[in-house]
Amino acid sequence: MKRKICKALICAALATSLWAGASTKVYAWDGKIDGTGTHAMIVTQGVSILENDLSKNEPESVRKNLEILKENMHELQLGSTYPDYDKNAYDLYQDHFWDPDTDNNFSKDNSWYLAYSIPDTGESQIRKFSALARYEWQRGNYKQATFYLGEAMHYFGDIDTPYHPANVTAVDSAGHVKFETFAEERKEQYKINTVGCKTNEDFYADILKNKDFNAWSKEYARGFAKTGKSIYYSHASMSHSWDDWDYAAKVTLANSQKGTAGYIYRFLHDVSEGNDPSVGKNVKELVAYISTSGEKDAGTDDYMYFGIKTKDGKTQEWEMDNPGNDFMTGSKDTYTFKLKDENLKIDDIQNMWIRKRKYTAFPDAYKPENIKVIANGKVVVDKDINEWISGNSTYNIK
Repeated sequence: MKRKICKALICAALATSLWAGASTKVYAWDGKIDGTGTHAMIVTQGVSILENDLSKNEPESVRKNLEILKENMHELQLGSTYPDYDKNAYDLYQDHFWDPDTDNNFSKDNSWYLAYSIPDTGESQIRKFSALARYEWQRGNYKQATFYLGEAMHYFGDIDTPYHPANVTAVDSAGHVKFETFAEERKEQYKINTVGCKTNEDFYADILKNKDFNAWSKEYARGFAKTGKSIYYSHASMSHSWDDWDYAAKVTLANSQKGTAGYIYRFLHDVSEGNDPSVGKNVKELVAYISTSGEKDAGTDDYMYFGIKTKDGKTQEWEMDNPGNDFMTGSKDTYTFKLKDENLKIDDIQNMWIRKRKYTAFPDAYKPENIKVIANGKVVVDKDINEWISGNSTYNIK
């Protein structure tokens, strides 16, 4: 928030010094704002691969939803490149990285990074946007759902590259941008059209076994990220040859396409079968996705909190406080809250609220537009607010 101006200035100064002199946008796989580039190629091929691999035994509902997805292909492509252009993004794209061995992005693992660490990772972003995509799909909002799915697949693609799962940034190595430019220029030759089996066989069949979506998603992503990280050290660093880079791009781009096809397959089955990933599961964390109104002066510098009350009367409250400036006019902010009691089910939570506490004596009203709360891969609260919250106030969302 703005009250933490020192923090914001530190981050800004760090970002400026780190990327000074760089003439190229820092990205993972390349993507253009118009929905073209390597990221768009990956999701396009992912859908094509799935269509080619679809078994004749697939339910009609899955086939129908695949057709709906294809009808919204441009939204998938736009979503797949959008995170690199999102005005709400962290300056250093910390949440596009994820080391599958430490579960962290570089803001926690790299010694040169001196600013505040970012809790979001490429892996957690996959799960968040997948949950939003499922929610909108089940409501019939296919265009928005497909865009969210594209965003999820952007992060999936990021953690399949050699550099992002190794937490090697453009600060650590000039190879970060050079390798991904190398791949972008040759992406057409790295396309694949099948994973090598039908959807009723091996690879696809394994995808449907674990009904716990969050657990499945994390381990599925981990497998591909481990390959990408390994490839960095064996073939993709600046000390390797052009032939090594060709091999690295061939393997990791094929994995990105294969993994995307598999993830979309799981998504289509979940929405077709009406799978509820939260049923019977303990809630270890809640994820709040808050949209601030775009109206003038809708943002706030005041302290903001999220709280819950369980049926046994116990309460827990967290400050919503991301590094840099959050709750800005028109912003979309994400917060993850770890629950003290890991034996809670979602139905055990009786109330949820957001609370504003004044930072100064001066009035500073806040106008949130919407808040969604995700638990175990499911949107459990979707509250339109669109009201001014003034002074020291509590607003119940459940």
